[in-house]
Amino acid sequence: MCYVLCVMCQKQQIQNTKYKILNTRKGFTMIELVISLFIIMMMVALFLANYSAGNNSNNLSLGAQQLVSDIRLAQNKALGATPYNGSQSAGGWGMHIDKNSPNYILFADVNTPANMKYDSSPIDEASLASGGQTFSLPSKIIVSNITANGSVPNPTSLDITFLPPDPSTRIYDGTGTSSDIATITLQNTVTSKTTTITVNVLGLIQAN
Repeated sequence: MCYVLCVMCQKQQIQNTKYKILNTRKGFTMIELVISLFIIMMMVALFLANYSAGNNSNNLSLGAQQLVSDIRLAQNKALGATPYNGSQSAGGWGMHIDKNSPNYILFADVNTPANMKYDSSPIDEASLASGGQTFSLPSKIIVSNITANGSVPNPTSLDITFLPPDPSTRIYDGTGTSSDIATITLQNTVTSKTTTITVNVLGLIQAN
């Protein structure tokens, strides 16, 4: 009899112990859950802000490298005497750049004599079918300023043409050719940060 009672007491103690262990388990309180969610949201917000800033910075750098590469494309077309619409252009190849625009134009100066600038009529000198092309800068990047050492102090457009066989470089600011160098400023419209590209009459093109 005593043995049976002892066994029953042991079983009861085991059950009580399990019950106590189960009762000691605690979950998250509402305050702890709210704090955890707040911390996660803050980390996500910081990550997105850093990603956006980095992306904007990359777009500006990418835009500068792209513009340099495309101006060199015009230079190489002139150097290789690439035909436009099946014929050699009298004034070689060039790039037309407008202030406050995200676009710029690869064209062939087909005028005789060459006028060193892009014309859309009577002949479109940037026809895609004939070899011309319109390029777009990365998102939020525009040409914010243009300077040249010509007769126009603040030109609204710039034409850079390359005449084979050298090819010689000509910088046209709207009324005449520059004697030295042209500067193209790109700006990120979100961050207002800028970078510049320079082109000189020796044909050196670089991002600064």
